[in-house]
Amino acid sequence: MKKNLYLILMLLSSFAYGQTNIMVTNATADAIMAGNYTPSTYSSGITATPSAISMDLHQSISSDSLKDYVRQLASFGTRNTNTVSNTSTTTGLKAANAWVENKFRQISAQRNNRLIVSRMTFNATVCSVSKVYSQVFAVLPGTDITNKSFILVEGHIDSRCESTCDVTCNAPGVSDNATGSALVIETARVLSKYNLKATVVFLLTIGEEQGLYGSTAFANYTSSKGRSVRMVMNNDIAGTTLCGPCSSAPSCVAGNVANNSIRIFSYGSSNSIHKQLARYIKLEYNEQIRPVAAVPMTINIMSAEDRTGRSSDHVPFRNKGYAAVRMISQNENGDGSGTCGVVHSIKDNEQIDTNNDGVMDDFSVDFGYLSRNAVINANAVAMAAQSVKAPTSFTAKYVSLNKVSLTITDASNAPGYRIALRSLTNDWDSVYTVSTKNPTIAFVGNSSTVRYVSIAAVSASGVESLFSGEVTVNVPATMAMNQTQGINYLERLMRAPTSSQPGVEILKNYPNPFDESTYMVLKNESDVTYKDAYLTVRKGDGTLVERRKISIQAGINEYLFSYKNDGRIEVFYYTFEVDDKVIATNRMMMRH
Repeated sequence: MKKNLYLILMLLSSFAYGQTNIMVTNATADAIMAGNYTPSTYSSGITATPSAISMDLHQSISSDSLKDYVRQLASFGTRNTNTVSNTSTTTGLKAANAWVENKFRQISAQRNNRLIVSRMTFNATVCSVSKVYSQVFAVLPGTDITNKSFILVEGHIDSRCESTCDVTCNAPGVSDNATGSALVIETARVLSKYNLKATVVFLLTIGEEQGLYGSTAFANYTSSKGRSVRMVMNNDIAGTTLCGPCSSAPSCVAGNVANNSIRIFSYGSSNSIHKQLARYIKLEYNEQIRPVAAVPMTINIMSAEDRTGRSSDHVPFRNKGYAAVRMISQNENGDGSGTCGVVHSIKDNEQIDTNNDGVMDDFSVDFGYLSRNAVINANAVAMAAQSVKAPTSFTAKYVSLNKVSLTITDASNAPGYRIALRSLTNDWDSVYTVSTKNPTIAFVGNSSTVRYVSIAAVSASGVESLFSGEVTVNVPATMAMNQTQGINYLERLMRAPTSSQPGVEILKNYPNPFDESTYMVLKNESDVTYKDAYLTVRKGDGTLVERRKISIQAGINEYLFSYKNDGRIEVFYYTFEVDDKVIATNRMMMRH
């Protein structure tokens, strides 16, 4: 996690120097990621139903194991990327990598040697130091290579102090990111007992703090080899529950403790493949784990790719077109500057001094919370690894009052399908289960004049595939208004065009109210090309926040707005203008 300017500089540096001579040291691990292996060689695990796997994950992922891993990683002190060449066997990144590699081998020995451990090496220049760098990963071979795509679970093992390139300070990096690294190791331990159809890769990256070097190397290598990645789950700051004195927007309230919710950040507007993956992760948890959880977790799907001015290891994979998300604690103790809170400082320990009296008086990490996050990860991986084949294609259309008709093409003839409907929200409004290829779905009406529809196939064991991309279905405005009452009706009146532009309609922003980022939405059903279009955002008192030139394409147009405030509730008004004419003005609210 880095401040934005520094990230840009480091990324530019990585383009200048590049990562060269990227190699996988274990040829067997490399062949498995390519799908070139004999599955029966590695099928000595347990074959169980998906529901049985979910229940075991819920019970077997251990907060005690996670605590041991975190404490061991913290004991190495500074895991700065450039300590990878230290000769010490007890401190630095080289020692930490050796411990992780050995831990993976111990796990593999307990699992009939089914976990194939390897290093990835690459040449790079980090903090003006040019050398060969090395990171550890482990591969769990799938039992079915008809689909050669693999699933990637990652977290960065490196840590840093206030100065990004300082290799001598003591940076235990407990919250950032021993917690995410421990989660990856524990997920590997529990999942490796099972025969999963898809191959799963568990990766501990390096160089995240200096510019995403390790993840970029892995993404570049994977893409250059033509490998297929089904999904990427990046875990960065996974066990923090206490909100510190500062945090990157969307911020939390200092002193607040949140041990029952997490955030998923991902790139793109609401209909991106990354947002679809976030919704899938949430759906699998809500249906498989949440009903039996002693502490049910709430998964919040965020609008932006990351917090304001921050980034992490999911980005290089997204850049290569792979579906990728970042899983992160609801609260954070620090803004990444190293001068406030504990993140990126020598204070990032298991216990912290919250009142600056020199006494450790609070815990930075909740291991029960960390274990719940690990369950969310492992469950999503286990369900996606069932390799249920998605339908070939589908069409959807509005047929009558709040009803959508679908025609599904599916060469595999699945016994059932899931149909997800979404209006102007980050999450699905509802998910339906049907047993026909030609269903008609009755949905709950609201003021939105658009529905996004996506589908998944359901196997005989009741597991769905990953969901398709979304198809847009237009709902007649009169039908949408008939389903609204009171304030929804007033909102539609407020959105009435100031200047008539046939076929162009401003829709409600989402989410609203919002924490940090929201999407403003324009629907264009006209065949007009607009030369000049602008989006203007003002505060409630008329203060100009921004004015940007925009392009308006046919269909749904979404424009991301991000704003960091001082914790107050803010009201904004946004206006769309085309060819010197105001289309409409709408109101949105930023909550505390």
